[in-house]
Parts: sequence; C-alpha cells; structure tokens
Amino acid sequence: MAPLALLWWQAWSPDTDLDAAVAASGNWAMAWLALAVALTPLARLWRPFAARLWLRRAVGLAAFAASLVHLGLYLLVMQDYAEPGGVGALVWAEALTPGILTGWIAMALMLPPALASNDAAMRALRQAWKPVQRLAQPAAVIALLHMAVVHDGLVLALLVAALVGGLQLVRFFPATRKV
Repeated sequence: MAPLALLWWQAWSPDTDLDAAVAASGNWAMAWLALAVALTPLARLWRPFAARLWLRRAVGLAAFAASLVHLGLYLLVMQDYAEPGGVGALVWAEALTPGILTGWIAMALMLPPALASNDAAMRALRQAWKPVQRLAQPAAVIALLHMAVVHDGLVLALLVAALVGGLQLVRFFPATRKV
C-alpha cells in the first residue's frame, strides 16, 4: 500500500500528472484484486501458498483500498476539468459511459466483500459469507473491462485475464486435498 499512499500524497503537489496517478492507482488495484482471486488456485497448485491463504482477506481489502485511492484520484482529475462546484455534474455525466460504468460496477461489487471482511460480519453471515466473498470474481472481470477500455490497457488487461483465468481453471479439477 506504500506506493498508493505515495501516489495520494503526490496528487496534492501542483506538478503531479494526475492522469498518470489515476492509471497507476488503477493498476495497483487490479494487481491486488487479481492476486486476491488467484490465491486459492495458487494454493491448489503449489503447497507453500496453502499456508498463505489467510492473506486473502488482507489482499482483498488492499484491492478495495487501492480502488478507493483510484476513485479519489479520479475525482481530483474531474475537479481539474469541472467548473467551480460542478464536479458532481461532470462525474454524473460521465458515469454512464461504458468505460466509467464498468469501474462503478466493479467498485459496487467489491463493497459487500469489503464490508463483510471482519470477524463480526463473518460470524453473523455464517454460510452466507462465502457467496458475498465470491463477488470478488465478477468484480475482477468487470475491473479488467474497465482497465481495457478506460486506461488503454487492453494488452495488460488481456495478460492479467489470461493469467487469472487460467488459474481459475484449477478450480474445476479435483483436488487431492481441500483448501
């Protein structure tokens, strides 16, 4: 999270390229989200990862936090383009375009798992906790679409999709042990 904190700190400097900071924070968010959904398949493939599965919650929360930084930097960029007091109108006008809409949808899908990632929520939800956490998978797919469309990251999005998608195939093969 240190690079994201640095990006956020630098965003307040007048000579910072905010568009580059937005793209960088989005890449960090996507990296954390991809890792969060890939940890279980990695644990099935490589035993040392099985001992690290407890990190999924922290990695997922890091992805959500990075997404919040990404959103905050996006709003700062919108502030630069808006007339005084017009940031909300500018954000709303752009919100329904396919590229931006995918970002909002991905963020909305990440919110329930982030809110349910504490011990009290996990106890209260019991078995219903698992489907909530599985929202990270469609969030990752939609975030990849966002990355491909908005940030001109088609090649990077395809590489991440191939890597994470390939790892997800491991879920369909019977495991010798339950992870």
